Amino acid sequence: MRSQTELDRMLAKMTKDYATLNKKQQADAIRNIGRVKGEMSYLLADYADNDGIIDRRRISRVMRDMDGIERIIREDSSESFDKIIEDTAEWTTAKIVTALGVAWTAGFIMRTNERIATSVKNRRGSDLLQLSDRVWDLSGGMRDELTQVVRSSIIRGESVSQMIPKIRKVHDNETWKIRRLAVTEGNTAYRKGTAYNASQSGSVKWVQFHDGTCGHRDHFRHKCYELVNEDWYGQGAGIFKPSDDEILSPHPNCTSYISYVLDERYL
Repeated sequence: MRSQTELDRMLAKMTKDYATLNKKQQADAIRNIGRVKGEMSYLLADYADNDGIIDRRRISRVMRDMDGIERIIREDSSESFDKIIEDTAEWTTAKIVTALGVAWTAGFIMRTNERIATSVKNRRGSDLLQLSDRVWDLSGGMRDELTQVVRSSIIRGESVSQMIPKIRKVHDNETWKIRRLAVTEGNTAYRKGTAYNASQSGSVKWVQFHDGTCGHRDHFRHKCYELVNEDWYGQGAGIFKPSDDEILSPHPNCTSYISYVLDERYL
């Protein structure tokens, strides 16, 4: 069994490695959801005349077809965030198996990853929303912004080529929401994976909660800052049970993480 010091070092590196992975996950989600720009180009081209202008009389039909655009955004968003959660669960479990040196079967690991991913997808935040609700909000908001741009451009007699930069700008303006959701869901899956694997290992009695390095001026108001200073069990500040749900998703965009406190029997 590894020493506490060695395990701390491995988990610290693991957290840095996950931060790098999550940046890639954010970029992949932004790129995947960004394919709506191409879909919008095809849609508008179908309604345009030879000069690239869409007759005002067609505006109602164009608006109705925006339902399909919203569906594409929703499907791509759901696929992107589901993948982030599932990949994070698998990545985290693989790292923990190595760190703790546990001998789990492939079937046990697969079931563990499924439970982690399902738990994260189905969890409700402080606003009582699940991931699916957040995806609907994201896709609906983007559809509303795109609809406003297209309607206004058609009324003004602008060509499709004039609309395209505005459509790109809508997506660019929405990337912060995509990035925020990728950070929130990815890090929640990372914390859940770390905590759940601890509870399955038998060698981890407590976990140490660490707040992230978000750099916000009002970080002291964040729930993660409160948790890192809490002493619920008389074991010291930031010490929790692996089963404590409060440490899994302190607040949106949270990059807090969890390390292990080994059972004395294994030291």
